[in-house]
Amino acid sequence: MSRISKRRQDQPWQRVGLGSSGRRPSSHSRRPFFRRKNLCSLTLFSAISLLFLWVVVLPYDSTLRLAVRWNLLQLRASSRPSESWVFSSRPAFEVDLARDVLVILKTGYGTRHRVPAWLEALRDGNEFADLLVIADYEGQGRGEEGDFEFKWEEEVGKGKRTLQVHDMVKRSLEHKSLRGKERHGRVDKYKRLSEAIRGGDEERATKLSREFGWELDALKFISGLEFAYDRFPRKKWYLLVDDDTFVVQPSLKPFLSHLDPEETHYLGNAVGDFKARFAHGGSAVVLSQATMQSLIVDNSKALSTWYLEGLDEVWGDRLLARALIKIGIYLDETYCHLFNGEPPRYSKIRADRICSPILSFHTLPSPAKMLDVGEHFRNISRPVFWLDLWEIYGVVPPWRQTEEEATQKDWDHVGEPDEATLTVKNVKNAEECRKHCDRRARACLAWTWDSDTRDCHVSSWMIVGGKASGKVSGINLKRARHLESSCLLY
Repeated sequence: MSRISKRRQDQPWQRVGLGSSGRRPSSHSRRPFFRRKNLCSLTLFSAISLLFLWVVVLPYDSTLRLAVRWNLLQLRASSRPSESWVFSSRPAFEVDLARDVLVILKTGYGTRHRVPAWLEALRDGNEFADLLVIADYEGQGRGEEGDFEFKWEEEVGKGKRTLQVHDMVKRSLEHKSLRGKERHGRVDKYKRLSEAIRGGDEERATKLSREFGWELDALKFISGLEFAYDRFPRKKWYLLVDDDTFVVQPSLKPFLSHLDPEETHYLGNAVGDFKARFAHGGSAVVLSQATMQSLIVDNSKALSTWYLEGLDEVWGDRLLARALIKIGIYLDETYCHLFNGEPPRYSKIRADRICSPILSFHTLPSPAKMLDVGEHFRNISRPVFWLDLWEIYGVVPPWRQTEEEATQKDWDHVGEPDEATLTVKNVKNAEECRKHCDRRARACLAWTWDSDTRDCHVSSWMIVGGKASGKVSGINLKRARHLESSCLLY
């Protein structure tokens, strides 16, 4: 036998491509790379699918489901759909504010003096025709002798009627789900208020209302919406507002005209944590016909739970959100930047909304403040945008100012500092404060220096503002001009 044949017999496992190591291959062949990669992808896909199915089958108000939803919303937060609907001459869903919208105005005994001013602020050009006033007391007016006079305009002419105040707290407490709760603290408070009103003791009734009226407010939401739907079951949209909220009708109309009322919509200014994101009641809440149908009719038995929960819930607007979440209707945060919880001069104009329409103003507690807003906005016939607030209040917009004009003495473009405001202590002058804004030019929109405290406040928003003795304030002109240049003109 030759040497070569002998070597081959001594190394029977040697094969082409195995080299000359002579090592015997394992009994399991090595899996090719692409097969391992496919297996990993399949495993990952299966895990995600199982997680998705798990989340889907969980209750609508499950903490895990809400957490997943919240995180998905954060991923989408940087993008926003087009708002070209505000310019559309052919809306997808025609809306007549007089015919298709019911306004539910929420007030209380201690704030009832706001209602005449609320109605007066709408005066010229008001298109709302159907309005319910709900409160924690029953109005005295009946028929033609109502509690308030309400006027409106529509295409066919003007209208006028009187409005009666409806006691929704009483309606809640009379609900069958609250039987046996007569000794609950809120029931007792309502009885004390009612006794003072019936006894004609206005001073005591007003004092009690201001003391705990906010607690009774939570009992108006579910009963008020059920009452409204019973009275007006065919409205396309239901608008819930406070008596210190002003609604910009020329902005509201095109907004509603691009949404389908036959789909579930719950809209407003988002507040709260991920467990119960809710529409801030003061900024106005919008509910579609489909949402009201689902809440009041399709899930009528579940309403008993929310009547009962109203006895202990702090905020009625959060109670409403919890009721809607339970049936799978979540707050649509796509449009939350259109709703506003501040008065016009102090509304925080941020980079993400300067070119957007604005639908509401809030915190107008005195009749004088409400009437002032009505005076500025009632005759405006086109949609109002956030950047319009400057000119509406007779202030030169910052993008049209010079560097010198952009710095104003005895003025404030930041407003009341909060946790989102950067405050730098011991800043020697206004120029140094401006430099703090310049160093943060990508985020800063306004700055204010307080000569008394030497505090420098830097904010990512700007407000029209007003007189502020001892303060010097300015705008980041370069950034403001850049933001304004991206806005479409109406």
